[in-house]
Amino acid sequence: MRKIDAVWSLQDIDSRAEAALTTAEQLRSQIGVRGALDEREAEIQLAEAALRVLAAEQRDLELKAEERRAKIATDEGKLYGGRVTNPKELQDIEHEVAQDRRQLSPIEDRLLEILDESETASEQIRRLQSALAAATRSWEQEQELARARLASAESTVRELQEGRGTALKAIDPAFLPSYETLRRQKGTAVARVGQRTCQACRVTLTPVQEQRARQGNDLIMCHSCGRILFVPIR
Repeated sequence: MRKIDAVWSLQDIDSRAEAALTTAEQLRSQIGVRGALDEREAEIQLAEAALRVLAAEQRDLELKAEERRAKIATDEGKLYGGRVTNPKELQDIEHEVAQDRRQLSPIEDRLLEILDESETASEQIRRLQSALAAATRSWEQEQELARARLASAESTVRELQEGRGTALKAIDPAFLPSYETLRRQKGTAVARVGQRTCQACRVTLTPVQEQRARQGNDLIMCHSCGRILFVPIR
């Protein structure tokens, strides 16, 4: 086995572990985040608050309407009950009844509007609650899947970390400082060679470079990007 093969294997383990760690971090950031659900709940709360305002206005207007109707009934009782006979007093009562009816009319009109608005608001709340219920079910399924994927990613990380310990034992200790430095600086320390080309920077290698890299017992660096060159053996 060439020395470079062990380095390539280590990079494969490190790359897969890094990908699994990234996946795990992304999943952790998603788990428990309600996002759109909180927005939907806030929308429902606003709609319910608006409905409560309508209900309060309705109660207030109903009270005023009842007061007006009671006064009209009392005054009409005076008009037609025969107890009041003075023409001037009767005229004043008629004027008050007419005025009360004029004041009652817009109240009753507004009460009808409130009934329509309340029904519309109630229907909107029912639709929002139905949509929230569906979104919550979908979110719970997504959360369950995310937790399962997180557990899998964390398991993969642990396995790869164990594999890394084994892989390190197979590597020439003299190679590790260069590998770790390049990995830290460039993300990937080892570049595959294909058709005499460094696959990391796409620069063509000289035949001598390729041959030395193919032997794989020394660290041969790409003269362009500085990565360690790895030539696969078919």
